[in-house]
Amino acid sequence: MISTYVLAALVASFTLAAAVIDYRTKKIPNWLTVPSAIAALLFHLVSGGGTGLLWALAGFAVGFALLILPWILGGGGMGDVKLLAALGTWLGPLMILPAFGLGAVCALIMGVMLMVASTFTSGISTTQRRFLNKGGAATATAGSPRKYKRVLPFAVPVAIGTWLVLAWMLISNSVQH
Repeated sequence: MISTYVLAALVASFTLAAAVIDYRTKKIPNWLTVPSAIAALLFHLVSGGGTGLLWALAGFAVGFALLILPWILGGGGMGDVKLLAALGTWLGPLMILPAFGLGAVCALIMGVMLMVASTFTSGISTTQRRFLNKGGAATATAGSPRKYKRVLPFAVPVAIGTWLVLAWMLISNSVQH
């Protein structure tokens, strides 16, 4: 039971740091994701033995798999992939799924709110150029692929989704005991 609270505190801290850094810099650095994944492996090895380590590795694989194809297709950054892989290492293969799903729903809601606010403050044409790639969202130079401007730092909605999962996990854990 104590390990559940420690796990929740560590995951909440990791996702908060990732969200703040991604919001400020639009990047999720390796110095945050790699040590976090290693710490998660060690945590699960100590708290769950070999089974815990396998669970963490399975979570890493699921987290990685959720965003690698979108990254390959140009729909996100590699930092997002590494964030979800590290988060999966902490949460395991089953809990990373609702964290990602809730994060995606939060991203959708936040994206719609940004577009609506932009429409009211900047007008429809500017919003279309900014968000719908009507000339302003992507830049390209001769011979290079288009580079899309990130409008919403993905670590923020992922953090919110993860915190909802952690709250559910802590509440259900306290009800059982």
